[in-house]
Amino acid sequence: MFVMGVTYELIDAPYPYLCAVYRCVCGGVQVQHGGDSATPPERWERHPVDGDEEQFLCPGCAAEARRRAAAADPDPAA
Repeated sequence: MFVMGVTYELIDAPYPYLCAVYRCVCGGVQVQHGGDSATPPERWERHPVDGDEEQFLCPGCAAEARRRAAAADPDPAA
């Protein structure tokens, strides 16, 4: 079992097309269709987890991750 930030699916419709389901750790979900399926949703950010794994964060969670990273790594020039 591993973390997966995006799931690719083929929609069963009269005109099938590829879609990507992006899932945030907070439970937020965003879907991209067709040619946009390989592009993360607007303002969503890709974050590496461990090794080759990655996750995508919604705008709110991405801002919180940046805030936490800044708090954990204070500016040495200050």
